[in-house]
Amino acid sequence: TPIHISPHNSAIIYCGANVLFRSLDRGDNWQEISPDLTSRDPEKLKGNIEHCVTTTISESPLRPGVIWVGTDDGKVQLTTNGGGTWEDLTGNLAKAGAPEDYCVSRVIASSHQDGTAYVAKTGFQRDEFTPHLYKTADFGKTWASVAGDLPKGILNVVREDRRNPNLLFVGKETGVYVTIDGGKRWLPLKNNMPTVPVFDLLIHPRENDLVVGSHGRGIFVTDISPLQELDEKVLAAEAHLFEVEPRICWQRRKLSELYGDRHFFGPNEPAGLAVNYYLKDKLKEPVMVVITDPYGEEMAAIPGAASPGLHRVTWDMRKKGDKKEVPNEEEEDDWFRDAGKGLVPPGEYTVVLKAGDRQLTRRAVIREMPGL
Repeated sequence: TPIHISPHNSAIIYCGANVLFRSLDRGDNWQEISPDLTSRDPEKLKGNIEHCVTTTISESPLRPGVIWVGTDDGKVQLTTNGGGTWEDLTGNLAKAGAPEDYCVSRVIASSHQDGTAYVAKTGFQRDEFTPHLYKTADFGKTWASVAGDLPKGILNVVREDRRNPNLLFVGKETGVYVTIDGGKRWLPLKNNMPTVPVFDLLIHPRENDLVVGSHGRGIFVTDISPLQELDEKVLAAEAHLFEVEPRICWQRRKLSELYGDRHFFGPNEPAGLAVNYYLKDKLKEPVMVVITDPYGEEMAAIPGAASPGLHRVTWDMRKKGDKKEVPNEEEEDDWFRDAGKGLVPPGEYTVVLKAGDRQLTRRAVIREMPGL
Protein backbone atom coordinates (compact mmCIF):
# COMPACT_ATOMS: atom_id res chain seq x y z
CA THR A 1 0.00 0.00 0.00
CA PRO A 2 1.60 3.29 -1.05
CA ILE A 3 1.76 6.12 1.49
CA HIS A 4 2.87 9.59 0.38
CA ILE A 5 3.54 12.70 2.48
CA SER A 6 2.73 15.97 0.75
CA PRO A 7 5.91 17.92 -0.12
CA HIS A 8 4.01 21.13 0.72
CA ASN A 9 2.58 20.24 4.13
CA SER A 10 3.83 17.34 6.22
CA ALA A 11 0.47 17.06 7.98
CA ILE A 12 -1.14 15.98 4.69
CA ILE A 13 -0.79 12.26 3.97
CA TYR A 14 -2.07 10.27 1.00
CA CYS A 15 -2.78 6.55 1.09
CA GLY A 16 -3.80 4.41 -1.87
CA ALA A 17 -6.29 1.56 -2.13
CA ASN A 18 -8.57 1.30 -5.17
CA VAL A 19 -9.34 4.94 -4.33
CA LEU A 20 -7.07 7.65 -2.99
CA PHE A 21 -7.42 8.64 0.66
CA ARG A 22 -6.19 11.90 2.15
CA SER A 23 -5.61 12.95 5.74
CA LEU A 24 -5.16 16.59 6.68
CA ASP A 25 -4.12 15.85 10.27
CA ARG A 26 -1.31 13.27 10.04
CA GLY A 27 -3.66 10.29 9.85
CA ASP A 28 -6.22 10.99 12.57
CA ASN A 29 -9.01 11.44 10.03
CA TRP A 30 -9.30 10.32 6.40
CA GLN A 31 -11.45 11.14 3.39
CA GLU A 32 -11.77 9.71 -0.10
CA ILE A 33 -10.69 12.21 -2.76
CA SER A 34 -11.18 10.07 -5.86
CA PRO A 35 -13.47 7.58 -7.51
CA ASP A 36 -12.21 4.06 -8.13
CA LEU A 37 -8.97 4.68 -10.04
CA THR A 38 -8.54 1.09 -11.24
CA SER A 39 -10.10 -0.93 -14.07
CA ARG A 40 -12.42 -2.77 -11.64
CA ASP A 41 -11.89 -5.87 -13.79
CA PRO A 42 -14.09 -8.60 -12.23
CA GLU A 43 -11.71 -11.33 -13.35
CA LYS A 44 -8.79 -9.68 -11.58
CA LEU A 45 -10.86 -9.22 -8.43
CA LYS A 46 -11.48 -12.97 -8.07
CA GLY A 47 -9.53 -15.04 -5.57
CA ASN A 48 -7.62 -14.11 -2.44
CA ILE A 49 -4.83 -12.05 -4.04
CA GLU A 50 -5.63 -8.35 -4.17
CA HIS A 51 -5.67 -6.76 -7.62
CA CYS A 52 -6.97 -3.46 -8.96
CA VAL A 53 -5.22 -1.40 -6.29
CA THR A 54 -3.02 1.70 -6.22
CA THR A 55 0.72 1.02 -6.32
CA THR A 56 2.27 4.50 -6.44
CA ILE A 57 1.40 8.13 -5.56
CA SER A 58 3.30 11.35 -6.29
CA GLU A 59 2.26 14.96 -5.66
CA SER A 60 4.07 17.67 -7.60
CA PRO A 61 6.67 19.39 -5.36
CA LEU A 62 6.06 22.57 -7.40
CA ARG A 63 2.27 22.83 -7.37
CA PRO A 64 -0.01 21.62 -4.58
CA GLY A 65 -2.93 19.45 -5.67
CA VAL A 66 -1.26 18.03 -8.80
CA ILE A 67 -1.30 14.34 -7.90
CA TRP A 68 -0.29 11.38 -10.07
CA VAL A 69 -1.46 7.86 -9.26
CA GLY A 70 -0.57 4.48 -10.78
CA THR A 71 -2.24 1.11 -10.26
CA ASP A 72 -1.29 -2.54 -10.56
CA ASP A 73 -3.67 -3.03 -13.50
CA GLY A 74 -1.99 -0.38 -15.63
CA LYS A 75 -3.93 2.78 -14.91
CA VAL A 76 -2.24 6.18 -14.67
CA GLN A 77 -4.54 8.88 -13.29
CA LEU A 78 -4.04 12.60 -12.68
CA THR A 79 -5.78 15.32 -10.73
CA THR A 80 -4.70 18.95 -10.92
CA ASN A 81 -7.13 20.25 -8.30
CA GLY A 82 -6.52 18.09 -5.26
CA GLY A 83 -8.93 15.35 -6.24
CA GLY A 84 -11.82 17.48 -7.47
CA THR A 85 -11.61 15.91 -10.94
CA TRP A 86 -9.52 13.07 -12.36
CA GLU A 87 -8.22 12.24 -15.84
CA ASP A 88 -7.32 8.75 -17.00
CA LEU A 89 -4.02 9.01 -18.92
CA THR A 90 -3.62 5.31 -19.69
CA GLY A 91 -4.72 5.64 -23.31
CA ASN A 92 -2.28 8.49 -23.92
CA LEU A 93 0.53 6.34 -22.53
CA ALA A 94 -0.47 3.47 -24.79
CA LYS A 95 0.07 5.69 -27.83
CA ALA A 96 3.75 5.91 -26.81
CA GLY A 97 4.03 2.13 -26.62
CA ALA A 98 3.18 1.46 -22.97
CA PRO A 99 1.18 -1.76 -22.50
CA GLU A 100 -2.15 -0.69 -21.04
CA ASP A 101 -2.54 -3.47 -18.49
CA TYR A 102 1.06 -3.68 -17.20
CA CYS A 103 1.59 -2.81 -13.54
CA VAL A 104 2.68 0.78 -12.85
CA SER A 105 5.69 0.24 -10.60
CA ARG A 106 6.34 3.95 -10.08
CA VAL A 107 5.11 7.41 -11.06
CA ILE A 108 7.25 10.40 -10.08
CA ALA A 109 6.34 14.08 -10.41
CA SER A 110 9.17 16.31 -11.63
CA SER A 111 10.97 18.78 -9.36
CA HIS A 112 11.57 21.12 -12.32
CA GLN A 113 8.23 21.49 -14.18
CA ASP A 114 4.77 20.98 -12.74
CA GLY A 115 3.48 19.30 -15.91
CA THR A 116 6.33 16.79 -16.10
CA ALA A 117 6.25 13.28 -14.70
CA TYR A 118 7.86 9.88 -15.24
CA VAL A 119 6.14 6.48 -15.30
CA ALA A 120 7.73 3.05 -15.03
CA LYS A 121 5.71 -0.02 -15.99
CA THR A 122 6.66 -3.65 -15.52
CA GLY A 123 5.55 -6.87 -17.17
CA PHE A 124 7.11 -9.24 -14.65
CA GLN A 125 3.77 -10.98 -14.03
CA ARG A 126 3.88 -12.05 -17.68
CA ASP A 127 7.60 -12.93 -17.80
CA GLU A 128 8.11 -9.92 -20.08
CA PHE A 129 11.21 -7.91 -19.19
CA THR A 130 11.29 -5.01 -21.63
CA PRO A 131 12.01 -1.80 -19.67
CA HIS A 132 9.00 0.51 -19.99
CA LEU A 133 9.89 4.04 -18.93
CA TYR A 134 8.05 7.14 -20.14
CA LYS A 135 8.05 10.90 -19.66
CA THR A 136 5.43 13.59 -20.17
CA ALA A 137 5.93 17.35 -20.18
CA ASP A 138 2.30 18.40 -20.73
CA PHE A 139 0.34 16.86 -17.85
CA GLY A 140 0.05 13.49 -19.55
CA LYS A 141 -1.41 14.54 -22.89
CA THR A 142 1.61 13.10 -24.74
CA TRP A 143 4.35 10.71 -23.65
CA ALA A 144 7.71 9.59 -24.96
CA SER A 145 9.91 6.66 -24.02
CA VAL A 146 13.08 7.51 -22.08
CA ALA A 147 14.20 3.91 -21.71
CA GLY A 148 16.94 4.48 -24.30
CA ASP A 149 19.42 1.60 -24.28
CA LEU A 150 18.43 0.21 -20.88
CA PRO A 151 19.05 -3.54 -20.84
CA LYS A 152 16.15 -5.88 -20.26
CA GLY A 153 14.95 -6.18 -16.70
CA ILE A 154 12.23 -5.19 -14.28
CA LEU A 155 12.01 -1.48 -13.50
CA ASN A 156 10.97 -1.00 -9.87
CA VAL A 157 11.56 2.72 -9.45
CA VAL A 158 12.61 5.88 -11.30
CA ARG A 159 13.94 9.08 -9.73
CA GLU A 160 14.72 12.50 -11.21
CA ASP A 161 17.54 14.57 -9.76
CA ARG A 162 16.53 17.70 -7.86
CA ARG A 163 19.20 19.88 -9.49
CA ASN A 164 19.70 18.47 -12.98
CA PRO A 165 16.55 17.45 -14.92
CA ASN A 166 18.63 15.37 -17.35
CA LEU A 167 20.04 13.23 -14.53
CA LEU A 168 17.79 10.21 -13.95
CA PHE A 169 18.18 7.03 -11.93
CA VAL A 170 16.28 3.76 -12.12
CA GLY A 171 16.25 0.79 -9.79
CA LYS A 172 16.21 -2.61 -11.50
CA GLU A 173 16.38 -6.22 -10.40
CA THR A 174 20.13 -6.02 -11.00
CA GLY A 175 20.97 -2.68 -9.41
CA VAL A 176 20.95 1.05 -10.23
CA TYR A 177 21.29 2.59 -13.70
CA VAL A 178 21.95 6.26 -14.45
CA THR A 179 21.61 8.62 -17.43
CA ILE A 180 22.97 12.17 -17.77
CA ASP A 181 21.15 12.98 -21.03
CA GLY A 182 17.52 12.52 -20.08
CA GLY A 183 17.27 8.84 -20.96
CA LYS A 184 19.09 8.41 -24.26
CA ARG A 185 22.03 6.46 -22.83
CA TRP A 186 22.13 4.50 -19.59
CA LEU A 187 25.01 3.03 -17.59
CA PRO A 188 25.11 0.84 -14.47
CA LEU A 189 25.97 2.77 -11.31
CA LYS A 190 27.86 0.00 -9.58
CA ASN A 191 31.40 0.35 -8.16
CA ASN A 192 31.33 -1.66 -4.91
CA MET A 193 27.56 -2.17 -4.85
CA PRO A 194 26.48 -5.83 -5.19
CA THR A 195 24.11 -7.06 -7.87
CA VAL A 196 20.85 -6.81 -5.97
CA PRO A 197 17.20 -5.89 -6.65
CA VAL A 198 16.61 -2.18 -5.97
CA PHE A 199 13.12 -1.28 -4.83
CA ASP A 200 13.43 2.38 -3.90
CA LEU A 201 15.58 5.46 -4.54
CA LEU A 202 15.76 8.80 -2.75
CA ILE A 203 17.93 11.86 -3.36
CA HIS A 204 18.70 13.52 -0.05
CA PRO A 205 17.66 17.19 -0.34
CA ARG A 206 20.51 18.49 1.84
CA GLU A 207 23.43 16.14 1.18
CA ASN A 208 22.84 15.43 -2.55
CA ASP A 209 23.34 11.76 -1.79
CA LEU A 210 21.55 8.96 -3.62
CA VAL A 211 19.99 6.61 -1.07
CA VAL A 212 19.31 3.13 -2.46
CA GLY A 213 16.91 0.68 -0.83
CA SER A 214 17.64 -2.91 -1.85
CA HIS A 215 15.88 -6.22 -1.33
CA GLY A 216 17.94 -8.33 1.03
CA ARG A 217 21.21 -6.36 1.16
CA GLY A 218 20.28 -3.24 3.12
CA ILE A 219 20.64 0.45 2.27
CA PHE A 220 23.42 2.01 0.19
CA VAL A 221 24.36 5.70 0.01
CA THR A 222 26.58 7.46 -2.52
CA ASP A 223 27.50 11.08 -3.26
CA ILE A 224 26.11 12.07 -6.68
CA SER A 225 27.17 15.74 -6.66
CA PRO A 226 29.66 15.21 -9.56
CA LEU A 227 26.93 13.58 -11.64
CA GLN A 228 24.68 16.58 -11.07
CA GLU A 229 27.27 18.73 -12.84
CA LEU A 230 28.27 16.18 -15.49
CA ASP A 231 27.15 16.85 -19.07
CA GLU A 232 28.45 16.62 -22.64
CA LYS A 233 30.47 19.82 -22.24
CA VAL A 234 32.29 18.44 -19.19
CA LEU A 235 32.94 15.11 -20.93
CA ALA A 236 34.45 16.93 -23.93
CA ALA A 237 36.90 18.90 -21.78
CA GLU A 238 40.44 17.62 -21.22
CA ALA A 239 40.03 18.13 -17.47
CA HIS A 240 37.29 19.40 -15.17
CA LEU A 241 37.24 20.27 -11.48
CA PHE A 242 33.77 19.96 -9.99
CA GLU A 243 32.26 22.34 -7.48
CA VAL A 244 33.37 21.49 -3.97
CA GLU A 245 30.50 20.91 -1.57
CA PRO A 246 30.79 22.67 1.81
CA ARG A 247 31.76 20.36 4.66
CA ILE A 248 31.46 20.58 8.44
CA CYS A 249 34.69 20.14 10.36
CA TRP A 250 33.46 17.29 12.56
CA GLN A 251 35.36 16.47 15.72
CA ARG A 252 34.89 13.38 17.81
CA ARG A 253 33.66 13.63 21.37
CA LYS A 254 34.09 10.96 23.98
CA LEU A 255 30.45 9.95 24.51
CA SER A 256 30.80 6.18 24.30
CA GLU A 257 29.66 5.77 27.91
CA LEU A 258 26.21 7.09 26.88
CA TYR A 259 25.65 4.49 24.17
CA GLY A 260 23.52 1.46 25.03
CA ASP A 261 23.62 -1.90 23.29
CA ARG A 262 20.71 -0.86 21.09
CA HIS A 263 22.49 2.15 19.61
CA PHE A 264 23.01 1.73 15.87
CA PHE A 265 26.53 2.09 14.51
CA GLY A 266 27.17 2.26 10.78
CA PRO A 267 29.99 3.43 8.53
CA ASN A 268 30.20 7.15 7.84
CA GLU A 269 31.57 8.84 4.75
CA PRO A 270 35.23 9.90 5.07
CA ALA A 271 35.65 12.83 7.44
CA GLY A 272 37.02 15.52 5.19
CA LEU A 273 36.55 17.77 2.19
CA ALA A 274 35.81 15.73 -0.96
CA VAL A 275 37.34 17.01 -4.20
CA ASN A 276 36.05 15.48 -7.45
CA TYR A 277 37.62 15.88 -10.86
CA TYR A 278 37.38 14.42 -14.37
CA LEU A 279 40.09 13.57 -16.90
CA LYS A 280 39.32 12.84 -20.52
CA ASP A 281 42.61 11.04 -21.29
CA LYS A 282 45.40 9.43 -19.31
CA LEU A 283 48.10 11.90 -18.28
CA LYS A 284 51.82 11.19 -18.20
CA GLU A 285 52.44 13.80 -15.52
CA PRO A 286 51.31 13.33 -11.89
CA VAL A 287 48.02 14.89 -10.85
CA MET A 288 48.02 17.01 -7.70
CA VAL A 289 45.22 18.65 -5.73
CA VAL A 290 46.50 21.64 -3.74
CA ILE A 291 44.55 23.44 -1.02
CA THR A 292 45.50 26.94 0.13
CA ASP A 293 44.07 29.29 2.72
CA PRO A 294 42.78 32.81 1.91
CA TYR A 295 46.33 34.17 2.22
CA GLY A 296 47.83 31.71 -0.25
CA GLU A 297 49.52 29.46 2.30
CA GLU A 298 49.52 25.84 1.22
CA MET A 299 47.51 23.66 3.57
CA ALA A 300 47.76 20.33 1.73
CA ALA A 301 48.97 18.74 -1.49
CA ILE A 302 47.20 15.47 -2.31
CA PRO A 303 48.22 13.23 -5.24
CA GLY A 304 45.40 12.05 -7.45
CA ALA A 305 44.83 9.44 -10.13
CA ALA A 306 45.94 10.31 -13.67
CA SER A 307 43.75 7.79 -15.49
CA PRO A 308 40.66 8.74 -17.56
CA GLY A 309 37.35 9.12 -15.77
CA LEU A 310 35.95 10.52 -12.54
CA HIS A 311 38.20 10.65 -9.50
CA ARG A 312 37.98 11.81 -5.90
CA VAL A 313 40.50 12.80 -3.25
CA THR A 314 39.66 13.71 0.34
CA TRP A 315 41.39 16.36 2.42
CA ASP A 316 41.25 15.66 6.17
CA MET A 317 41.09 19.41 6.90
CA ARG A 318 44.50 19.41 8.56
CA LYS A 319 47.68 21.26 7.71
CA LYS A 320 50.50 19.32 6.17
CA GLY A 321 52.22 17.15 8.76
CA ASP A 322 49.39 17.34 11.31
CA LYS A 323 48.03 13.81 11.03
CA LYS A 324 46.23 12.02 13.82
CA GLU A 325 46.54 8.26 14.07
CA VAL A 326 43.70 6.06 15.31
CA PRO A 327 44.42 5.45 19.02
CA ASN A 328 44.90 2.19 20.80
CA GLU A 329 43.01 1.53 24.01
CA GLU A 330 45.66 3.06 26.31
CA GLU A 331 45.94 6.25 24.22
CA GLU A 332 42.22 6.80 23.69
CA ASP A 333 41.71 9.43 26.40
CA ASP A 334 44.63 11.54 25.14
CA TRP A 335 43.52 11.16 21.53
CA PHE A 336 40.00 12.41 22.23
CA ARG A 337 41.44 15.35 24.16
CA ASP A 338 43.81 16.26 21.31
CA ALA A 339 41.56 15.31 18.36
CA GLY A 340 40.97 18.94 17.39
CA LYS A 341 44.63 19.88 17.21
CA GLY A 342 45.94 20.59 13.74
CA LEU A 343 42.51 21.11 12.19
CA VAL A 344 42.26 24.22 10.04
CA PRO A 345 39.75 26.86 11.18
CA PRO A 346 36.34 27.14 9.48
CA GLY A 347 36.28 29.49 6.51
CA GLU A 348 36.98 29.71 2.79
CA TYR A 349 39.81 27.86 1.05
CA THR A 350 41.00 27.48 -2.53
CA VAL A 351 41.26 24.13 -4.28
CA VAL A 352 43.59 23.89 -7.29
CA LEU A 353 43.69 20.88 -9.63
CA LYS A 354 47.09 20.58 -11.32
CA ALA A 355 46.67 18.19 -14.24
CA GLY A 356 49.43 18.35 -16.84
CA ASP A 357 49.68 21.92 -18.08
CA ARG A 358 46.22 22.77 -16.72
CA GLN A 359 45.34 24.40 -13.43
CA LEU A 360 41.68 24.54 -12.46
CA THR A 361 40.45 26.36 -9.37
CA ARG A 362 37.39 26.12 -7.14
CA ARG A 363 36.29 27.76 -3.90
CA ALA A 364 35.76 25.51 -0.88
CA VAL A 365 34.02 26.23 2.44
CA ILE A 366 34.63 24.50 5.78
CA ARG A 367 31.85 25.06 8.29
CA GLU A 368 32.08 24.97 12.05
CA MET A 369 30.74 21.94 13.85
CA PRO A 370 27.31 22.73 15.38
CA GLY A 371 27.34 22.99 19.15
CA LEU A 372 31.10 23.00 19.39
